[in-house]
Amino acid sequence: MQNSPEKVPSISQCPDCQHSLDVSGLPPYMKIECPHCGASIRVCTRMGQYQITQLLGEGGMSQVFKAIDVHLGREVALKVLHQSLSRDSALTAMFEREAKLTASILHPNVVKVYTVGNEDGYFFIAMELVEATSLEQMITTSGALSEKDVLHVAHDVVAGLKAAHHEGLIHRDIKPGNMLVTEEGTSKLVDFGLAVQQGGDDESEDLWATPHYVPPEKLDGEIDTYLGDIYSLGATLHHALTGKPPFEANTPSMEELKQIKTADLNLKAEAPASSKATVKLIERMMAYRPEARPQSYDLLLAEIIDIEKRAFGVDRNKSRSSRTNQRNPWLVAGAFSGLLAVAAVLWFSLKENKSSSKADDFTVGADEGGIISAGAESNAAQFLRGRELLVKGEFRKAFNIFSELTSASSLSPSTQMWSHFFAGTLQLLLGEEADSRAYFADISSIDPAKEEGVGDVVAFLQRASDLLASDLPLMKSTILFEADAIDSVGLLAAGVKNWQMGDFESGIALLEKFAVSQPPEGFVWIDELKSSVEVFRRDHKRLEELPNPARKNGADSLKSDRKSLTAALDEIETRGSLRRLITSRLMRIDEIDALIVDEREAVDDPPAAVVMEQPDPGIPEVVPKAGAVDPFAEQKMSDEELLERERLRQLLSSLESYGANYQFSEAIDKLQAEPLKSWSAQEIRNELVLGFGRAEGFLRMLSAQLRASSYQGVIRRREGIALEAEITSADPSVFVVDLGFGPNEVAVSEFAPDWLVEAAEELLPPFTPATQEAWENVLFFALSTGQNEPVSRISEVIRAGSPEFEERWVKLMVLSAPSP
Repeated sequence: MQNSPEKVPSISQCPDCQHSLDVSGLPPYMKIECPHCGASIRVCTRMGQYQITQLLGEGGMSQVFKAIDVHLGREVALKVLHQSLSRDSALTAMFEREAKLTASILHPNVVKVYTVGNEDGYFFIAMELVEATSLEQMITTSGALSEKDVLHVAHDVVAGLKAAHHEGLIHRDIKPGNMLVTEEGTSKLVDFGLAVQQGGDDESEDLWATPHYVPPEKLDGEIDTYLGDIYSLGATLHHALTGKPPFEANTPSMEELKQIKTADLNLKAEAPASSKATVKLIERMMAYRPEARPQSYDLLLAEIIDIEKRAFGVDRNKSRSSRTNQRNPWLVAGAFSGLLAVAAVLWFSLKENKSSSKADDFTVGADEGGIISAGAESNAAQFLRGRELLVKGEFRKAFNIFSELTSASSLSPSTQMWSHFFAGTLQLLLGEEADSRAYFADISSIDPAKEEGVGDVVAFLQRASDLLASDLPLMKSTILFEADAIDSVGLLAAGVKNWQMGDFESGIALLEKFAVSQPPEGFVWIDELKSSVEVFRRDHKRLEELPNPARKNGADSLKSDRKSLTAALDEIETRGSLRRLITSRLMRIDEIDALIVDEREAVDDPPAAVVMEQPDPGIPEVVPKAGAVDPFAEQKMSDEELLERERLRQLLSSLESYGANYQFSEAIDKLQAEPLKSWSAQEIRNELVLGFGRAEGFLRMLSAQLRASSYQGVIRRREGIALEAEITSADPSVFVVDLGFGPNEVAVSEFAPDWLVEAAEELLPPFTPATQEAWENVLFFALSTGQNEPVSRISEVIRAGSPEFEERWVKLMVLSAPSP
């Protein structure tokens, strides 16, 4: 009989007295007293190629250490099975299986596994060291999490589960303790020790999953599917949102636990501040029947992204990074500090550097970003110079600098983003709003994924990109910039944007909000920029005093208006929209003067014609007001003009069905095909063609607004009852509607015209000169589809703000009225 080989003893050496010590059988990272010199030393600090440096945590089955891979020089997390369990071949097989399963998933939201091994009877797994804390510890430390943070976690975990599912894996133990959240806010899945292949057998007969989160079908012994993981994730999100598990599950009875899980959920009562969409999603994830849950990770992920965008302005579709770009508030507060690496950093130019004035002394701070690589001192100096010129009000010089920096390859991603932001903001200040949009839009194309510690600034700049690249003034409800954060500088850009788009009132309101904002300590440059608000205040006062010329005011008034407007043009200090507004009013006076001259000439040299016996009394009830007259009624009209005008009346009447069926382009074709010779009839036709064109433009505009806003609310079709639904996509001919049972395409012609007008009024910003065309679209659509009430109301608003439109509108209404 052969003797088994003797085990080689494990020998260590006391660093103080240099005596050799037999440490065989001692657990890893054990602290002992040297029997020779009495020194307290650590032994068993090496496992394979890994040198243990710190104990991170301990559970019932294993310990987790921080260690250094001496071959590759990287830090790892070393998960070591307790020795008594390491002798259990079934458990070590499960451990090894976990490592192989997890190693097959390469995704930023799943912790990486590097290798497995056995040292002195201890089985271990080396994996990615994640400087993070578990979701469980966050809830224990802080209680209920905010809805926004819960959605961040949900997004990342679903992305990780999707990657696992792609490899055919089911986690089976989704719970707060198996989710880690990094300092930047990225969530990572850990512990695939209970995972099985989709459709595979579970080798264990025990119920391993945690009772609070176990899917009910598991209690019936049904085969595991990814829908069980979705249930467990829903229960985890419920726990995070309320601060407590969704059920009291303190029972050893499977039957009692099943009964508990049949109870109706009332998440809204436990988390009243949460949005309806988030509550409904979590409750669907926790549906008792698997078929009632979201049926794929793609659909679930899309729904989370949509809620984040609508509720918090987070647009992940424009981000190249899967990270949440948010600093983790619990880690900043010090939770689970043993996992955090501490690093000293210098702050880049966006925060004041008190110790040096050299451009190459600036590096990045975790709050703002902006690394400038070695050899880019001149770019750093340019950045500082550009910001200095911005603060001084030398906008053109500052713009030239930042415009050049947007293409500097040596800048870090976050600094490139800042350069685009400043270039766009400077173009706004220069009155070049349309050109600014390209700079803001380009921010979203910059990938910050490789840059650490810039989550907050990247999140702000990406929000700014989405908002400031818009071709419409910003609505108050969409402006999510905070007045007590670095976001406050976004209020400046948003205010100037609205001002430059003619929405002067909301523009000055945003600028006043910026003026009283409280940016974080050290951001002196933001405080210095507040002085730029003063010129807008002064020009706003001048705006309130500007005359609005109209023909009805008489020649003397027009002469006085011209004098006042000419003086104001010399006095205003801002560039762009206000100057254009004054210029347009001066041009309006010129047009009125020319019109008066033409009318005098027509009276002096009238054409051969018949005289109408009376003004046309057929004024529609919608507009114009009582007393408005036909501009041609008192003029002598030829027989040809009268006949062509009557033909147009009849043609317009025949086009009612075209308007009712939203066939506006066909109506335009009919109008343009009508042969007309007289100038008055041609003028009428031109106005009608413009009106039907506006109505057709309404459908394009509304579909774009619906796509951008992800409309959710009541919809009405021409027939049937009103329904609660979500419009997930739209084009001018088809809307994609989800009633809660999946998307369906519905032709736009099936929707009630009054509902389409209501939806547009809800989505559009208020009327300003910048939004006049959009509101004319709504008006002419309502007119073409026979909606008198909105026609009367909207036309009054536009007429009050546009004398040019008022004359055009009165002429159109009177001339298109039916003959007596």
